Amino acid sequence: MCAAVNSLKASADFQRISRLGKKWVFPAFIMLVLQQEKKDSPFRLGLTVSRKVGNAVARNRAKRRLREMVRLSAAPEKMAGFDIVLIAKASAAERDFSLMKRDFLQGLEKLGILSL
Repeated sequence: MCAAVNSLKASADFQRISRLGKKWVFPAFIMLVLQQEKKDSPFRLGLTVSRKVGNAVARNRAKRRLREMVRLSAAPEKMAGFDIVLIAKASAAERDFSLMKRDFLQGLEKLGILSL
């Protein structure tokens, strides 16, 4: 099992990534990525799940699915030096998990982080 992923928690970090980062839109989530100043620092993950996604049960399910998607797809050593924010859409709790994982990998490939 992979080690725990460092998380983004400060509002200023989310705003900085939103303002300066690259954005990709997928059916279940929006992916924002920004390279950190230090290229050798571990990658950090931030999740945003609003009430538009649904009630607390649906929001928590969407968060669990997004975290698991990153855990299964990501190679932390290849993603070092990046901050990634995933913004869940309403379909994040219900979309087929394999499709979500494929979308995430495509986003990483567009960045040049991973090659499929």
